[in-house]
Order: sequence, then structure tokens, then C-alpha cells
Amino acid sequence: MSKVADANHIDEKHPLPIDPKVINGPVEDRSCTDIICLVLIIISFIIMWWIAITGFAQGTPERLLAAYDPDGKACGLDYSDYPYIYFPILYTDYYNYTVCVKECPQNSSSKVECQTNQLIKSCNENCGSFNLETAQSLLNYPGSVDLSKFFCIYSSETFLDRVCVPTKALEYLNQSSEFSAQVDINKLSGWMNDLITAWAMILISFFIAFLIGYDVDIIISLAYMMFVRYFSGIVIWAAIIAYFICLAILAAYCKNQSVQYYNNSQIETNADQSSNLADTAKTLEYLSYVLFGLWALSLFGLFCMYHKIRLAIAVIKTAAIFVRDNFLILYVPIVFSVILGLFWLWWIASAVYVVSLGSITGDGTSPFAKVTWSTYQRNMIWYFIFGGLWKNAFIQAIVIFIIASTCSIWYFNQQSGQFLNINITKAIYRTFRYHLGSLAFGSLILALVQVIRIILEYVRYQFKQMKADENKFLKCLLDCLRCYMEYFERFIRFLTRQAYIQIAITGKNFCVSAKEAFETVFANTMRFALVGGIGSIFNLIGKLLISILTVMISYLFLTGLDYYVTQLTSPILPCVIIFIIAFTVGILFMSIYGMACDCVLMCYIYDEELNKQSGGGSAQHCPETLREFFETNQ
Repeated sequence: MSKVADANHIDEKHPLPIDPKVINGPVEDRSCTDIICLVLIIISFIIMWWIAITGFAQGTPERLLAAYDPDGKACGLDYSDYPYIYFPILYTDYYNYTVCVKECPQNSSSKVECQTNQLIKSCNENCGSFNLETAQSLLNYPGSVDLSKFFCIYSSETFLDRVCVPTKALEYLNQSSEFSAQVDINKLSGWMNDLITAWAMILISFFIAFLIGYDVDIIISLAYMMFVRYFSGIVIWAAIIAYFICLAILAAYCKNQSVQYYNNSQIETNADQSSNLADTAKTLEYLSYVLFGLWALSLFGLFCMYHKIRLAIAVIKTAAIFVRDNFLILYVPIVFSVILGLFWLWWIASAVYVVSLGSITGDGTSPFAKVTWSTYQRNMIWYFIFGGLWKNAFIQAIVIFIIASTCSIWYFNQQSGQFLNINITKAIYRTFRYHLGSLAFGSLILALVQVIRIILEYVRYQFKQMKADENKFLKCLLDCLRCYMEYFERFIRFLTRQAYIQIAITGKNFCVSAKEAFETVFANTMRFALVGGIGSIFNLIGKLLISILTVMISYLFLTGLDYYVTQLTSPILPCVIIFIIAFTVGILFMSIYGMACDCVLMCYIYDEELNKQSGGGSAQHCPETLREFFETNQ
């Protein structure tokens, strides 16, 4: 096998020696890692189940979702014969003037049977000179006039089986100049109708995107893989050349504009205007010098990173070959996405009951419920949130580890006919037999960071409610902390991904693997940056391909079926929603390629360093595309 001379190898920093046990591939002799964390996550899940069972047994979500009158009584619960809440005064300052009614009035002549309260003493009509049936509302009524004695009756419809909504609600809103200036009511109602009409197609598009995602992954592994293999280099170098051309054109344009502004300043008779033109000319001239300098620095950087860019392209090609040789890996995100979806459905349903464990009452200032929790109940809610985030990160960690383990096994042992090999079976076995504890440890760290971010948002909300956000220093501090924690979460996500790859290769525990991953990434910073940046381009292409194909198929249905043709005002909004759904599914499938790129690069670094330690010049187990890279660099 061809090797590259040491002169052709460009080290960024000298990494620490690597365990020679992995010279021929991932360690076979493994033991269970981070068992304590595995025990903790099992206990955590048991606690979550206990909290959920407590919520289902003692929670009262019906009170949480009920509407309340000014006495704090729930319509339909405290007053079982009066299930609907009615707004007799359609004016902004009087929305707390509500009453529980037996039925929503059908028109202005209907008789309203209600349960009176401290604000509404009678349900007999008393609407003055206003006739709401002609859409003449109280929205613009003088605010100085007391409307508390009014009780207007208008045609209404039930909404969510709880609220009486004016039949002409949109027409009333349209009378407000501020609202109508911002929203086209007819267009808004048309959009809502389109979404309601096309809901089935939107739901079906989710499954279409899954099918296309699977098919596209096969296409990417075959036809698209051929594109990546033979044209990725052309695409990347064309983008680099285009960057230099655009930068040079922009610099030249700024220089030319500065000359024109300078000439205009010389012929301008107005002194102030001439001075402004001269200042603009100098600014553009200095900007052109900066751009020319950036062009020169970029060219210098290109010469320095030439081999690393070519290595990044080779790694991306290798990732495509990995998916081609291991088709079964395409089922991993599908299976675990279903599991994750079912988990979140359970979590959301349970969370409603858990939140409703508190004391739920109406405070008389709004029709919405007010919940008061004891310290114990509040801790239960916070733990349930944390537990949901931990289990979510844990399930995602299992997906990442299975892909990383499969890729690392394949890297050191490529064979023909890999579609039926046992790489993925071995990876799944190692995941559940040895390393669930380490995955629980990594996901625990990520979940803790996410909880801290949620707490910061909660603190920010509380300060805003108390109007403490008017304190500029405090507001700036909270914004800085939010920004810091957002980027810290990204760092933890990246580090845990690299740690999982290390565990897949070496079989060590999470802390040791995270330390070695950090040292390896730090020693090869530019390589990881280039592979991540260049790989994201091709991942984006795959995501867009899935999204566009899904939208095209859905659009054909929406414009071809008579039902949709006659019912839809426009297929645009449903297609936008479908595109978002399909793009989300595309992210799911293309994550395989992103993880494969990271794993191939890490395996290559191990392969390279171990062979250098044993006196070799470069990696010995290179897949075909990486070998081609080495052969052209001899």
C-alpha cells in the first residue's frame, strides 16, 4: 500500500500518543463503562414514571384548561349547567367581564341563560344604541364612558367547546385601524382555510418525506455518491475560486467608487457637500485596501491549507462510500425517531397532568386559570422537565453511537458485499452491552446545560413580569448569559459527539474518551473545521433535495386533485408547511453523513498516528477515496 512521506504530512500540533490496541481497528476486548450513570438513568426513568402516575391519579387538567368567570369559578365544572364563557362587552378593557352561560346565543334576539357573578348581575340585554349584528362594535367606544353595566347579545359560536366567540369576530377586528393595517383579514382567513383543507396532505407529506429521505439516501449512496466522489472537488474548488473572484471584484469596485466620489468632490461647489463626498471617497478607498489585504491573506491561507482541503474532500467522499456499503444504517434514524416521537407524546400528555397537580383557580382578572404549586410539586415539575431532556439526549446519543461504532468498524475492515455484513449488528450489541452508561453520562451533561438555559429563560421572564428588565445592566447580564449558554451547549454537543466516537474506537469510559477527543480535536483543529464546513455544504444539498422533492409531489396532489383545486385559495402556505416538515426529516437522514464524516476523520487520525508511531508514514487502513488522496500526494 502506498504511503505518503512525512514531508507531505502537515501536523498542526503534536497529539498525545494513542493506545496501540486500536492499530487494527476498534478494541474487541471491552467491559461495561460508567455503570453508575446507567443505574442513575434507570432510577431517573422510574421516578419520571412515578411522577407521571401521580399526575394521572391526582392531576386535574380539565381545570387547567377551563375558562373562569370573575368569581374564579370554572364554567362547566363549578357550574356544570353553564359550560361556556361569554364576553358581553367587546371592548379591550372589559375582557375580564365574563359570565358562564348555558348556550352561546345564536343571534341578538336570543335569550341568554347565565350564572351571574360579582360583575355581571343580570343577563338581560342592555347594549345601548349598538347593534353588533351589523358589525358595529364597541372597539372604538370612548374609553371615558363606563361600560360595566352593558350586556350585549350577539350571534356567536363555540370555540374549543368552552368559549363563545363572535360569529363576526374577524369583522370586528377589521374595524380596528391598527389591526387592519397589519393584517389582510380576507387573506388571513384564506390561509386558515387552506391549512384546514390541506391538513391531510400535510400529514401525508411527513411520510412522503420519510420515503423520499430513505430513497434519497440510497440515491446518495449510489448516484449522489458518484456525484460526491467525482464532482465534490470541482464544487469546492469552484466555490473557492468564486470567493476570490467576488472579493477581488468587490475590492476593485470600492476603489473605483472612491475615485468617482473624489472626482465629484472636486467639482462640487457646495463646501459641505464636497467635504462629505471626499470623506466617502476616503472611506471607500480604505475599504478597498482592507478587501485587497483580505484577498492576499485568503490566498496565503489557501496555500497553507491546500492539503487539508483536499483531505476534507476525501473524507466526505469516504462518508458517502460508508453509507453505500452499510445500507442498514439508514434504518437507525427511522426506528429511533419513532421511539423518540412516542416518548415525547407520552411526556407531553403526562406533563399536562403533572402541571395540573397544583391548586388551580381563577383570579377574577382574566378567564384563564392560575396555578399555585407547593415547593414539592414545583420540584416534581422541574425534575420532569429535566428527565425529559435527559431521556431525549440519551436516545439521540444511542443513534450517534451506533452510527459511529458502525463507521469505525467499517473503516478498519472494508469488504465487498457489505450490505449483508454484521457491522451494524456488532455496533448495536456493543451499544447495549457495554456503553449505555457512558451514553447516559454524556446525555446527562447535555441535559444539565439545557436545564440551565431554561432556568435563565424563566428568570428573564420573571424579571420582565416585574419590569426589572428596565435595569439595563441586569438586562445586558442576562442576555450575555443566554448567549454564553447557547454557545456552551453547542460546544458540549460537539464534544459529546467526539467522545462517543472515541468510546466506539477505544471502549474507554466517557471522561477519558472526552479528554482524548478534546486533545485530538485541539491537535487537528483545522482538519475538523474544514471537514465540518465543507461537509455541511453537501449535507445541505441532501436536505434540500428531500425537501424539494416532497414539496413537488405534494404540489402535484394539491393542484391535481379536484377536491383541493376547488377548496384551496392557494397551495402556497400548505407547501411552505410541507417544506418545513420535509426539511426537518432531511436533517434527520443527513445527520448520518455528518456523523460519518466526523468518525472517518477521527479514525483516519488514529490510523495515521499509530502507523507513525510504528515507523510508518501514514494511515494503513484507508478506504479507497482516502488512498487516492495519498497516492496523488506522493
